Amino acid sequence: MVNMTLKGKTALVTGATSGIGEAIARLFASEGAQVIIGGRKDEIGTSIVKDIRDQGFDASYVHLEVTEQNDWKKAVQFAQDTYGQLNILVNNAGTNEICAYPNIDLKEWEKVMATNVTGPMMGIDLCAPLMKQSGGGSIVNISSLGGMYGTPSTAYSTSKWAIRGLSANAAFSFSDWGIRSNVIAPGFIGGTNMTKAILEKTGGQDVMGKMTLLGRSGKTNELAQAALFLASDASSYITGLDIPVDGGLYTAGYYGTMKANMKMFTGEEKTK
Repeated sequence: MVNMTLKGKTALVTGATSGIGEAIARLFASEGAQVIIGGRKDEIGTSIVKDIRDQGFDASYVHLEVTEQNDWKKAVQFAQDTYGQLNILVNNAGTNEICAYPNIDLKEWEKVMATNVTGPMMGIDLCAPLMKQSGGGSIVNISSLGGMYGTPSTAYSTSKWAIRGLSANAAFSFSDWGIRSNVIAPGFIGGTNMTKAILEKTGGQDVMGKMTLLGRSGKTNELAQAALFLASDASSYITGLDIPVDGGLYTAGYYGTMKANMKMFTGEEKTK
């Protein structure tokens, strides 16, 4: 049953041409939001918009490379010109390229930081004034369990820890503007690039999912439901929070599972 939880609200979702971002964009649209899909894959983005519109919902696409400040400015201007407001920002775009000790490649490190940290920072900084003008709103930042315990991928883990600090600071900085800021920390979610890579390495076995308390990897729509809660007025008294959506993996002991599976993430197999 559609509840139209976000009716009358405008949402910008980054990295929304696949995986978690696409699931969030589709769910938000079905719940009444005017969704701006931000991404780099223009053909896919416009196709998703058409599909959403064919279902009777409202969506638009903007080309948005989150590391480019001008793209952010254009996206904010698009929201202003098209909808006259912006109520929700979902910082979902990210990269999980392997970049680990020892002998870290500085270019790879900077690429991860630019996408996973600087991009969301620019988004928050540039979207917040329009959100204030729109009467406040909600920022949802997609981090990772790797930002709560750590992973063997040094750059990825560091960047996801940084997102938590960035989000908490936004909660502090923009509370007077009526803007809330929270973090979702996904565990292993099916359909994402990381999960696909793990399945390839394990012959299709959901090894990581079986380590959760619920015994399986999550679904993109399950994570999207958490984003919907944080974006909606149902969470109006929640800000500065980190929410793991992980099937209980955090409770089960994420560090232990990661240590046991380091070879999947470090690229050690490539050196043999």
